[in-house]
Amino acid sequence: MTHLVSRKKLGFHAAPLHKSVEPHAFHYLAQRTSFWVAILSLLAFVTGNMIGQHGWQVFWKSVMGHDNDSLIVYTGTVTPIALVPDYVRWYRYGGNPQEHSFREVPQDMLIPLPPYTSALNDEKAQAIYSVSYMGSYTTGEQNSGSHPAVDIRVPIGTPVRSIASGVVSEVKDATGFGKTVVIRHPNIPDPSHPTETTVLYSNYAHLSVTFVNVGDIVDKGEQIALSGVTGDATGPHLHFQIDRADAPWHPYWPFTSEELRAAGYSTAVAINRGFHADRGTSFTVNPLLYVQASYAPVTTVVDAGSISARSSAASSIASQTWLSRVQSRVAQRRARLVVSTATVVLHEAASSSSSSSVSSEQEPEPSLPIATGEVVQRREVVVSRDEALPPAVGTPVSSVEITHDGSYSDRGWERVRLTLLDANGNVVTSPMLTRDIVLRASFGSADFQPDTLSVLDFSNGRAEVSVLPHGRRTLIIEAMPFGSESQPMKYVK
Repeated sequence: MTHLVSRKKLGFHAAPLHKSVEPHAFHYLAQRTSFWVAILSLLAFVTGNMIGQHGWQVFWKSVMGHDNDSLIVYTGTVTPIALVPDYVRWYRYGGNPQEHSFREVPQDMLIPLPPYTSALNDEKAQAIYSVSYMGSYTTGEQNSGSHPAVDIRVPIGTPVRSIASGVVSEVKDATGFGKTVVIRHPNIPDPSHPTETTVLYSNYAHLSVTFVNVGDIVDKGEQIALSGVTGDATGPHLHFQIDRADAPWHPYWPFTSEELRAAGYSTAVAINRGFHADRGTSFTVNPLLYVQASYAPVTTVVDAGSISARSSAASSIASQTWLSRVQSRVAQRRARLVVSTATVVLHEAASSSSSSSVSSEQEPEPSLPIATGEVVQRREVVVSRDEALPPAVGTPVSSVEITHDGSYSDRGWERVRLTLLDANGNVVTSPMLTRDIVLRASFGSADFQPDTLSVLDFSNGRAEVSVLPHGRRTLIIEAMPFGSESQPMKYVK
């Protein structure tokens, strides 16, 4: 019978000739090229976004839970409205802001917003500024009441823009104010001490449409809304107001409903009597005098600890290129909101019957006045077609109607219909188009399929395209070269 004897009892033990060493995790990862490609791509993405104007702002917001205001750059101010009707001429023409929208004002009757002064002696200014700062509803004169804003008389649909760079803090339907946008502006010159910085809140009320959401970072001059007549408004106008940081709410109002009832006043009577006007001057500033001053940026000393929180390379690039980058981006956004920057080049099929140059038939691109120092990038869209365009015969097209269901969600592509219209607003079933129609986003961002249409794409004057909005911002579609725009397409959950 065989007995098993342990090796320990026999006085010897066994050991492997070669030690087996398990590979380290890094040794394993080093064999995976795709892993390191992904890591490098992630680092490049993060670095690129951090160097951008608002990269660190978004980083601190998402990681630390609050905004890093030192990274929002003040580059001056602009008025909340760029162009207004010349009311003297427009009235003679038959125009009326109570009945006509901004789109119905002839282009040659639009003028820059006139300067605001404490004594509005100019006829054009009197027609535009219906109520001055701390004015009354009876005379509208400055310091005649307790109205803490300036009311700017403009037709419905007038573009409203942010007066300076900042963060959208509120988008709401406020009692009395109607649709309202509030923007917080950090690091902005203090009107009481222009060599020091403070935080101010700009308020835009009685709007018809808003284009921004809470948390959006906006640049100076960026379009944020369209004017309207919402809330307690007797006529279309923009209620424009600037609050100080210590105002208890925004837009600030110098008295409450309880105080009105205790005093036995209506809102209009209280404003006309200057009820609590001292509060208005304490918590607000004269909004138009402030933006017209356009104070120079304040030079500040950055704390060393704040600098060490960033990489030395990012700090160097940011300190040298902040202003030029902001000016370039603002110029490009303004150009996109005013006129298309796309140039269409058509390449027809090579044949003897279609060898004539298409570019010679195209109209010249509309000229856009560009301010000194601004940069406008032009994008060339090359369209290749198997068939040549038919001869230019039929009914001329004056505009393009763009219709959709008014909203989009995360479900994907949206369907949008284009309708060709003549000068009388009738559908053109046999259109004459000498140029292709290029689709673009005049506000927001989106992909279009197709993004360019010729007369071949329309059936009885109508065509459908697919649109994929980017992000969750409101989208407005524009058809060039006609400049026709759609109604806003808003994101819904």
